[in-house]
Amino acid sequence: MSGLLPVVSFVARSGTGKTTFLEKLLPALRDRGVRVMVIKHDVHGFEVDKPGKDTWRLRQAGADKVLIANDTQLALMGVVDGDLPLRTLVERYADGVDLVISEGYRKSGMPKIMVARSGSRESLDPASFGPGELIAAVSDHPINAPGPLLPLNDPGPCADFLVERFVRPAQQTRDLTGVLLAGGWSKRMGMDKASLSFRGRPLLPDLIERLAPECSGGVLVVKRRWQDLGQLPAAARIVDDLLPDRAALGGLYTALALADTPFVFLAACDMPLLDPALVRLLRSWPSPGADALLPIRAGEFEPTHAVYGHRCLGAIKEALLSGEFRMTGWFGAVRMERIAEERWRQVDPEGRSFRNVNTPEELAAAEQLVAPP
Repeated sequence: MSGLLPVVSFVARSGTGKTTFLEKLLPALRDRGVRVMVIKHDVHGFEVDKPGKDTWRLRQAGADKVLIANDTQLALMGVVDGDLPLRTLVERYADGVDLVISEGYRKSGMPKIMVARSGSRESLDPASFGPGELIAAVSDHPINAPGPLLPLNDPGPCADFLVERFVRPAQQTRDLTGVLLAGGWSKRMGMDKASLSFRGRPLLPDLIERLAPECSGGVLVVKRRWQDLGQLPAAARIVDDLLPDRAALGGLYTALALADTPFVFLAACDMPLLDPALVRLLRSWPSPGADALLPIRAGEFEPTHAVYGHRCLGAIKEALLSGEFRMTGWFGAVRMERIAEERWRQVDPEGRSFRNVNTPEELAAAEQLVAPP
């Protein structure tokens, strides 16, 4: 099973309390940066749709599957002719998670953790499992079972066991490549913004020098083909935009595809007040399971002053193939960490880092905000 998404089945007799334990375990795993999908096996029959609702009517009209989705949740209703294998469900529906936990599926060949509780019905017999299937037990009393005996009243040891055995260690401080998008057409500025000067200094080289100390992977400058950026600092690596007609999203795709580090910090070449302290805040933000970290300003995302991980690449590719070019149009497909405004303002009180300049007037206004060099 090397290379496959890990799946662990929690099994017990009905009434033992495995669902109650999982309710405690899931927050503990999330605190450790692990993204989890739970698959519940039901032997009694169920109906999640409501007669009369649009989705119910469409299914009754003949659709084999109906999916309803919005910006916070989704649900898939359909019919099957029999039980689907657990691994089939995982391969079809478990995109974007680190670990799958199933409740039930005793007959599957997946690794299993047995739950036992004193005073409940007779526990499962550890000898009834196949060779190597039972890897641990969760119980409030001593039992003779393979693997560690984990406490029922404290989910922490079980969460640690799952992380150590099945999930790669989470990275607290992110290895970053800085990315500066320099391939815009600069129509309102009247000149190539990549060649702007700010307070008497070339802006692009200055941004590279500010970013480089914060980024172990150096700085990628994403440009249009044939665009001349002149002499840049040694920390910069100049690359052509792989998708030049896809605006900033194409530039982000290029950066993630070519960066040597697990994460990139994305900014634009027209952000003259970018503060390295805010980059450091995002780099060290304690959310190791996040795919992207985005500041929120006035209730909106700041997508061109944000950190993105390699796990975003697939979601961006699918968005581009579907004709979705907005920077925020694919966020629902990854795990997004929102950096609250009151938090980042502790580092950048006036939010100057987010200020970009699209016209000569905006450039002059930004210059007035800082002291002469």
